[in-house]
Amino acid sequence: MIHLYSTTTLFARGFLVMMAFYLLGSDVMASNLLPDPSFTVVSELGFKAKASGWNWQCVEEPSKVHFNQGEAVLQGGKVFLHSMEFAIEPGTIYELTCAASGTAKLAVEVLWWKKDRLPTAAYHRSILSNPHLLTEDVTPLRASIRSPADAATAYIRFAAEEGRAVLESPGLKAVGGELLLKLDAAAPGTEPQTKWQDLTGRNKSFALQSVQHSPKTGSYVFTRAGASCRGNSQDAGKFDFETDQASGPGRGSPFTVVLYAMFRGRSGTGIVNKMVGPTKGGWSIGLEWDEFGLDRVATIQQSDKKRKTLGGFPGLAGDGRDIKLNARDDRFHLFVIHLTGSGRHDGRVYFDGSVEPLTLTPWPWGVLSSGSVRNDAPLRIGSFSENGFRGEIGFVEIWSGSRLQDGRTPAEYSQYRYNQGAPIRPQ
Repeated sequence: MIHLYSTTTLFARGFLVMMAFYLLGSDVMASNLLPDPSFTVVSELGFKAKASGWNWQCVEEPSKVHFNQGEAVLQGGKVFLHSMEFAIEPGTIYELTCAASGTAKLAVEVLWWKKDRLPTAAYHRSILSNPHLLTEDVTPLRASIRSPADAATAYIRFAAEEGRAVLESPGLKAVGGELLLKLDAAAPGTEPQTKWQDLTGRNKSFALQSVQHSPKTGSYVFTRAGASCRGNSQDAGKFDFETDQASGPGRGSPFTVVLYAMFRGRSGTGIVNKMVGPTKGGWSIGLEWDEFGLDRVATIQQSDKKRKTLGGFPGLAGDGRDIKLNARDDRFHLFVIHLTGSGRHDGRVYFDGSVEPLTLTPWPWGVLSSGSVRNDAPLRIGSFSENGFRGEIGFVEIWSGSRLQDGRTPAEYSQYRYNQGAPIRPQ
């Protein structure tokens, strides 16, 4: 016999969601977000479900779940084991770990919910592990996924069928970011007029084209058309941040660009970019100053000329509104620019230490709907065309992942690096 419970049955446990927020708050970097990882409370889903711990659901008889000394044993038939719902942060990469053994086929899923307790819009169910046959040897399971942009809570579901599955020590935690690039014009290396050295030691030095080093201001000065710092082609693949449109829901690669820069004149797109040209796949971040005196941060992710996601912070060229960033004041400013990996209009820009993002103005005539943003072009600082950046750059960092140093969110990192108006140089 097959038993199926609707999602509304699961939502009958709505009070568990409220409990999760009270217990966990916003501490998503806790060592383990999963409630009761030792399986101290396991009960059958339905009217017998308890307000904490795990609940199991018989899908195909005969099925049973019991726990013993920190283990949960699933026996079926087909049986689901659900964790208690818990609070999570949207747009964040989480990693699930668990030890498993037995004779069953085991699958692992996570289900996402919005604050209003409705399923998330873009994707509601993420498969962390497809059904696979276990062995009697204990095997570590490890999988990661990015939470949807509108997610507020989640729960984990283990599904076992046609045998016995023994689960031990499940855990879920936010994944820290990885620093891919660190350039500081105050520490440019031994040949500052021809090369800009990466302080991570992971990339070859950037070659300078029509760019001058200023020891006095600790910056590189961009004044000529096409001025740029060109990365090495051998390092190009490190900066291909694919989106969900090619990798699948929740599988795109979020990244953050940290930029300390100052305008010196009219500027176009591409202050940090990985572009081949305007019609090919790639991504670009620009500090723009247009002919109307409006300045902004502009982001592009595209697979070709027609399929692109373009956003302006706080405004967008040609939108008919007099919206400006007001950064044209001959001063350096700190920009923390985060793209979520979705390929959609959900990026965020934090300006001069603010923990609140600038207003996003989406380009209304298209979106990256399919295709890859990957290309063979090297990473460039300054320009990918003659309409590039005019100004000075003090430092640049690029982080992969949804978090940055010590697990900080982009907003927290913005506040930390700005340091109340005395920005911290890369260390």
